[in-house]
Amino acid sequence: MDLTMRYTLNDSTPHIVRQPQTVEEAAEALREAARSGWAVVPWGSGTHQGIGHTPARYDLALDLTRLSRVLRHRPANLTIRVEAGIRLAELNAMLAEHGQWLPLDPPFGDRATIGGILATGLSGPLRARYGSARDLLIGIRVALADGTLIQGGGEVVKNVAGYDLPKLFHGALGTLGVIVEAAFKLWPRPKAEATWVFGFPRAEDALSLTLSMLRHPGFPMAVEVLNARAWEALRAEMELPADPGARVWVLVRAGGWPAQVERIGRDAVAASSGARVKDRLPEETASTLWARVSSVAILPHPAPPGALGVRLGLLPAQLAEGAATLEALEEIPVLWRAHGTLGLIYAEGRGPMETLLRWAENLRSLALTRGGHFMILAGPESVKQALGLWAPLRPEVEVMRRVKAQLDPEGRLNPGRLGWA
Repeated sequence: MDLTMRYTLNDSTPHIVRQPQTVEEAAEALREAARSGWAVVPWGSGTHQGIGHTPARYDLALDLTRLSRVLRHRPANLTIRVEAGIRLAELNAMLAEHGQWLPLDPPFGDRATIGGILATGLSGPLRARYGSARDLLIGIRVALADGTLIQGGGEVVKNVAGYDLPKLFHGALGTLGVIVEAAFKLWPRPKAEATWVFGFPRAEDALSLTLSMLRHPGFPMAVEVLNARAWEALRAEMELPADPGARVWVLVRAGGWPAQVERIGRDAVAASSGARVKDRLPEETASTLWARVSSVAILPHPAPPGALGVRLGLLPAQLAEGAATLEALEEIPVLWRAHGTLGLIYAEGRGPMETLLRWAENLRSLALTRGGHFMILAGPESVKQALGLWAPLRPEVEVMRRVKAQLDPEGRLNPGRLGWA
């Protein structure tokens, strides 16, 4: 098979593929692209290349997966510097030998690369306790469109020198520069962990539990809420509790010292008076479950026909209203999953395109009415064009346009990916 076919995006195929093995080779590939006027799309594992619009031009696929070295690990300082192509799973396997980890669990995290996680800005259930990659990032090295290498931040947890350059590239979808190295602060692995599961008749009934965990002094590692369809998708893969009357399921993951874990569990049980199911999962089941949960209600790339994936940001107390809007159209079977203490909801719907568009419009309207935000994560380009990738478009977009013009004046990095750039 022609190598370029592996890098096809919505029927658009690059003319050239480069697979650099060093940072300097990556920079040279960008210099070559600048001399030739090529448009460049950076690649990691490709799991989320469907985010954003299809690039307006696509000449060079820059595959960074061979940049996969650990450059420096300081266990005593809880910091690490790595190349962008290293996979998160491989990195955490190495860190486990030191009792440490980089607590990120993005969708399809078994394949995700560090550069891809930073470029997309996606996160998983662990965000409730540890924050996103943006919060753990302390240093970055980036190759600009002309091949210039720039660096920001450092390798110490407290660094107040200069502009906070690393945060600029988080979630920029590779439109400002190509991330080639990153430094992070690490966390010790919890001494103990446990997971409790609760089944509720309605989303409203689950709020007493999720909001109590939001205020809990023990800081649960994750509080995930899933609708019945999402729960059944998990049950098809592993042995989990079942109850036909439970329409909403809540997972509470506790980690830390054993006494801390047990207290979180006791308080979660006490706050779930309306639950039909209350259960503590076996350790092996919990481990398998958490490895899978972050990919539920997230469409793979390429997205299947007749499917749309979205993200909705509301207040944690507005979760029930969000759930009602998500499931309001009977023609659209919906899987949804939410970070219960953060208000972020991920959903996938399947059905006729006209109905999917109406479904997405309702969600977008809810987000705007409630002061939240809405984003299309995956789906047909026609829907993205009709609704826009996200809402609302804040005034800061104009600042980002100027930043883009400074860092990529010819607009050759992922051109058109963001829509407004």
